[in-house]
Amino acid sequence: TDLTKLIASRGTLSANLKELEKEELVKRRVVATKPIQTYYSLTDKGQRIAKAFSEVGENLSR
Repeated sequence: TDLTKLIASRGTLSANLKELEKEELVKRRVVATKPIQTYYSLTDKGQRIAKAFSEVGENLSR
């Protein structure tokens, strides 16, 4: 997947996603297909934080 290309290992990715879910920044949705598919999306809280980071990045690049 796209994320596994950016992260050192699946274990690291899984741990990071669990932590983000615990902090209510992402929500997890499992689809009972074969194979099982898992989707993650930003919560409202996660979207607010992502927007704030984006704004900081824009200000730093000026």
